[in-house]
Amino acid sequence: MLLRISFVILLLTSFVFAEVKIFATKAVDSNGTLILDNPIIIYNNSVIQAQKGFVTKKRKIILQDNVFVSYQNKSVISADSLIAYSSRDIEMSDVFFYDKAMDGWIVAKKSHSVDKNIYFKKLFFSTCCINDPDWFMKAGNAIYNRNKKSLKLYNLTLVINKIPVFYLPYFYINFDKTRRSGLLRPYVGYSENEGLLYSQPVYIVTSINTDLEITPTIRTLRGKGIYSIFRFVDSPTSEGYIKAGYFKDKSSYFEKYNLAHQKHYGFNIKYERKYVFSAYDSLYMNLKYAKDVDYFYLDAYNYKFNDTYLSDKLITSELNYIDVTNTNLYGAYFKYFIDTSKLSNDSTWQILPQLNYHLFLNKKYGILNLVDVNIYNYYRKTGSNFVLGNVLMPVSLYYSLFNDYLKFKITETLNAGYGFYYQTSSKKSKYTNLFTQIKLYTSLTKAGSIIHVFSPSLTLNLKNYSKSDIYTDLMNAPEIQNSLNFNLFQIIEGERFKLTHTLDDTYFLSSEKFSDLENKLNLSIGKFVYDLNNRYSIEKKFIVYNNFKISYNNEPFNGSISYVYQKNISESVTLGAGYKINTYKKLYTEYSYDTDKKYIKYWLLGVKLDKKCWKYNFSFKQSRIPVLEDEGISYRKDNIITVNIELKPIGGLNQTFVFKGNK
Repeated sequence: MLLRISFVILLLTSFVFAEVKIFATKAVDSNGTLILDNPIIIYNNSVIQAQKGFVTKKRKIILQDNVFVSYQNKSVISADSLIAYSSRDIEMSDVFFYDKAMDGWIVAKKSHSVDKNIYFKKLFFSTCCINDPDWFMKAGNAIYNRNKKSLKLYNLTLVINKIPVFYLPYFYINFDKTRRSGLLRPYVGYSENEGLLYSQPVYIVTSINTDLEITPTIRTLRGKGIYSIFRFVDSPTSEGYIKAGYFKDKSSYFEKYNLAHQKHYGFNIKYERKYVFSAYDSLYMNLKYAKDVDYFYLDAYNYKFNDTYLSDKLITSELNYIDVTNTNLYGAYFKYFIDTSKLSNDSTWQILPQLNYHLFLNKKYGILNLVDVNIYNYYRKTGSNFVLGNVLMPVSLYYSLFNDYLKFKITETLNAGYGFYYQTSSKKSKYTNLFTQIKLYTSLTKAGSIIHVFSPSLTLNLKNYSKSDIYTDLMNAPEIQNSLNFNLFQIIEGERFKLTHTLDDTYFLSSEKFSDLENKLNLSIGKFVYDLNNRYSIEKKFIVYNNFKISYNNEPFNGSISYVYQKNISESVTLGAGYKINTYKKLYTEYSYDTDKKYIKYWLLGVKLDKKCWKYNFSFKQSRIPVLEDEGISYRKDNIITVNIELKPIGGLNQTFVFKGNK
């Protein structure tokens, strides 16, 4: 039976303790020290239990044997012993600590709670299962702040699968998901030509709706620079950012590769806003400037050395405004181009602006119609400028025949354009097309143990009138051909299988030729999936393109084989397989062989794991890359190592290392 020790409450309700309620099955006063059996103590939103307890003359509480503390339903502590000098000064030994904020645990030799801080000595920390954790941190000391939800570890060693990985003198973890200033995880990479890449983002919270990120970056063999981004939210329906950067190449690198520029810099301003002037409009702005495209390639976050930034020499800035109602769309679109392959962009065409009016498809008196009108102003600093206008206006009649088993639609379409250089007296360009489309189609469904959806269509396109007089490369008249198109889409589904099939072909009446027959099929039967996508030339009687794949999934094993063929371009076979070692861990591999040129395109071997407390993905890939040279095509073997590891919720490493081989 629990007894409430009322006189202890009076004893402890002083400046030392907040109001304390003590319950026990037995209480004995021994020379001024109160001895308690199975005490339960309630104070400061905490509940403490133990097998033995003492309250001394100096108002100190001592608990022993199976001490258990529950704090605000947010954290729990178990310990061998507890000494409370006050409600804000508590010592414990042989401690197990768990907190919801960090969703992890700490086992320590000793702990000392002072206000909102808990000081640990000789501890282990992890978010994995406490029984044989996959990873943990062993530290000499640590401080956990309940308010900031942060953990500071000193002299720690990270241990993964019982193997010490690395040592750090200090490590800071913040479990609070609210924004706060500090260092973000660094980005590391390696390139044979540019050396080691290291980028260290510094995050600064400037206000409740703005923040700033400054990222110094270095490439040891190439140079160094700094990139920054300022993000803001200026209303509930608008946001944007301002990004800028600068990178300078080393003189040795600049001269070795004979670069056009040694300094690379630029900026990007992006802004999106809904409800600018009304509840139906929106604004989009994406303004860019760069000395050259290397500015984008050298971005501090491009730790994988993605060189696709270097292939497009055109930098495009956009400013768009649209106003949409239930029936209409009004738009104004501005595009500004910088061609980095040119020394001057005075002759580069800009679209300033494009004006658009669109009447959405509507039905009136049984007639379906829509209207789309565009006006383009092509501007450049030098030379004459050009204005282009075009209109697209289809009008349709729709009929349902034979009790809705067959549908009929006839559409008459006007497509016309007009353009001229408005600073010269050159010839005006124009085109006019008028064509008819007649379509018969249906969609039938048969229900039962096997469901069949059958949707064929037959479309006849007839050119009624076509005339064009075009004297500029800024204007193209759409080509209209008399044609007959057949399309079939169907779904067949049973208890253990599902088939989706599409067939499409066009016959051109004037030239009396067929287009390529397109055939797409997806079939699922049990644990097998068959995918087919091919194009067949009816005129030349051969396959132009074929992509066929068979997949099998029956845990713990899965596998696939695919075949890709492109006439006179490439032909390859790719094998893939995976094996689940357990619920969390999987081995996978791929192998691709070029059956046309008789060489191994690549092979890949990897392992990945995904658990509640951590995940990783390690892979090694060897690729054979074709290189075009004066004497022909040679090949280079590249070795690619990918390392992705994340310790939840701390963070981790996402890195790809590319080692380019010899030809």
